[in-house]
Amino acid sequence: MQTPFEDLSSGAKEYLELKAEDLKLGAVEGLSVGLGRIFALVVMLLLLMVALTAFTFGFVLLLGNWVGSYAGGAFIMGGIQLAAIGILFIFRKKLFVNMFVKLLISIVYDRD
Repeated sequence: MQTPFEDLSSGAKEYLELKAEDLKLGAVEGLSVGLGRIFALVVMLLLLMVALTAFTFGFVLLLGNWVGSYAGGAFIMGGIQLAAIGILFIFRKKLFVNMFVKLLISIVYDRD
């Protein structure tokens, strides 16, 4: 027969083991959700880059016909892309950093 202290000790030990397992499962769930979202984001970005490359090439051909030189069309398109990169750089915190902070917070604290 166990004493009340031994019962309490074994119950506390079981509780701590179960709590550790719960933390491990939560960490694995958060990691898998995060990696899944990152993988989906990478795939979407790659597809977007392929589409943008095709559109850029098409616009270079159109501009080249209008300007009379494909090299001129390529330089105009390059300038447009540099301007877009500059705009993205200026708003990088609002567009990217805050988005990733919200994503990580939702992964860590959103436990349905």
